Amino acid sequence: MRTAAVLLALYCMPTYAADPVSANVPQAENNRDPETLSEITVVSERSPDRVSKSVISGKVLSKVAGSGGDPLAGLQALPGVVSSGNGSEPAVRGSGPGDNAYYVDDLPTGNIFHFGGISVFNADLLKDFNLYSAAFAPHYADVTGAVIDVALRDPRTDRMGSKVNVNLLGADALIEGPINENQSFYFAARRSYIDLFLKQVEQDGITIQIPNYSDYQGKYILKLDDAGKLTFHMQGASDTLRLKVGNNSDLAQKEPIFAGNFAFDNKNRMQAIVLENVLFDSAFNKLALEHLTFDFTNSIGGAGNLYLAQDSWMLREHLTLPVNEGHELALGANYERALTKIDADLKNATCTQFNPSCDFTSAPRTQLKDQFYSQGWNVSAQDRKRIIPTVTLVTGIRHTYENYLRKGYTEPRLGIEWDYTSDTLVTAGWGQHNQMPIGQQVAKEFGNPNLSHLRADHSVLGVSHKVDTIWSWKAETYYKKFSDLIVDDTQLHYVNGASGKAYGFEFLLKKDPGEEQLSGWFALSLSKSIRRNDITGESFRFELDQPINATVVTTYKLDDDWTLGVKWNGHSGTPYTPITGGQHICTGTVPTQICRTMPVYSDINSGTLPFYHRLDVRLERAVQMDDYKIEMYFEWNNLYGRQNVVGYSYDPTYTEKTPVYPFVLPISFGVQAEF
Repeated sequence: MRTAAVLLALYCMPTYAADPVSANVPQAENNRDPETLSEITVVSERSPDRVSKSVISGKVLSKVAGSGGDPLAGLQALPGVVSSGNGSEPAVRGSGPGDNAYYVDDLPTGNIFHFGGISVFNADLLKDFNLYSAAFAPHYADVTGAVIDVALRDPRTDRMGSKVNVNLLGADALIEGPINENQSFYFAARRSYIDLFLKQVEQDGITIQIPNYSDYQGKYILKLDDAGKLTFHMQGASDTLRLKVGNNSDLAQKEPIFAGNFAFDNKNRMQAIVLENVLFDSAFNKLALEHLTFDFTNSIGGAGNLYLAQDSWMLREHLTLPVNEGHELALGANYERALTKIDADLKNATCTQFNPSCDFTSAPRTQLKDQFYSQGWNVSAQDRKRIIPTVTLVTGIRHTYENYLRKGYTEPRLGIEWDYTSDTLVTAGWGQHNQMPIGQQVAKEFGNPNLSHLRADHSVLGVSHKVDTIWSWKAETYYKKFSDLIVDDTQLHYVNGASGKAYGFEFLLKKDPGEEQLSGWFALSLSKSIRRNDITGESFRFELDQPINATVVTTYKLDDDWTLGVKWNGHSGTPYTPITGGQHICTGTVPTQICRTMPVYSDINSGTLPFYHRLDVRLERAVQMDDYKIEMYFEWNNLYGRQNVVGYSYDPTYTEKTPVYPFVLPISFGVQAEF
């Protein structure tokens, strides 16, 4: 699905020891009526791979202080994951948020966040996450960053039930249960409601209508027999944002083309059918047919308009073959075909991280109205073999081809898992990865359809140790080498002309709840990420480089009903490009000539923001009644009121600099009733 999804970004504004949070042992799932003897299902890990892998319980992450009940917001409390500055979208080990691949129930999907970084899922449905930070298996998509594999739980099968949740930003409802002994379903829907009470806010000459979002998820399971089942999936999400930039606002004086009305409408929908069955000798097969649609409408003041729609189909096959004891072969194949429609009339500013002086007002206006089909396919193989009783060798290979850029890549993967003792695991991994450039960079007229894919080599070495039944620790070191990164070019718009590297050390100390009241973890990341313009020879820090990042998460059970949670995070200030002054410039010709002050930039990312730190506290209570259960939480965000600087803004003459502080809701709350 990656080939299709990247074309949507045509124009965008500014294991035991491998399991860091949840115990890596079989778990009991129980979402049943507490007054009834419930069915207990033993659950093992979804994937045997243990190289650079983190398994995270959705329930644990949804209760992290400051998450607002959103499990994906809690991902930032894990080693190697940093905030992109745009809500919860994760940046992992020196890569950006756009360098990640997202899967839901083993189905490739697009972005899983709303505007502002709120995830598109009902939190109660999220079972767990597999986070692969580097050197991931060959059946995953072509990206240079990380893989976030989300598993949604199955519907309950004991009786019909429902849940209603109301929090500060929105409300959602869930209904689920059995249809008969072989069929069950759930359906969940959510909508924000702040826009119903607060229509708009105005600041610095910009009027913002409160954005709204909605989403839904559905799953229907039909058990065919003891060895197979058919699952139907449906998901959808939409976002709407409106704002108006006044002619006298600072933004309009800096970029006159932005004066006017902005409108963003984004919708995506997914339907899929998945057949899972055991074939012969415990061979397991999963065959999926997925349909995915996107609609994106973007209007940006005087800079122009964009309509982008895509309708794609994907056929996906994954076969697991046990060869003998300790030896398993996994084969995968994927084919996708997409119809893309573009109607664009926009200022074509070729902005990249290698050019801070990107200007929209003086950029040429470009039109493109096109409709085309694109297709791609890939095949993969992975062999897991226990070569001696304590060592497992994992080898793999992936071949992929897409016909839009007419590029194909064959990339090897290698992993080693050494059970040094029954409580200590040593892992090592290496792999080559590629990623298609984003939409504007490869679109006709706007970009360069002859670009190559971005490339990355991942290397990782880790040790994890289980101290006792509740204490464990894990340490990993990694190195990523990037090549063929995209640089803006005056003639071709974009070229493959940059490289980079990211390396670091991560440590995690975790305490499971056990029989004690206190649980949580401490995560520490020491890292460095560099980018280099190979054309000019200029090197600089990656825009999300945070050399030191530390997080403490604790949960203390006060009694049977009350739980107190605390999260503290501190990290080095991210880099930024300072502006040293202004230069008066006139562009265009009379009578449409525009005269204004243009910024004069210092070296790219040569400045560093102040150290960031924040404390969040969460108080939660669960009340169990005969026929229903109520869970309530209240959060104090940024408890001691730290004024963290996330950037600087300048007046239209670029002589005065003002700190920019993030918008943080001081409080958050939520109430969920389960019937």
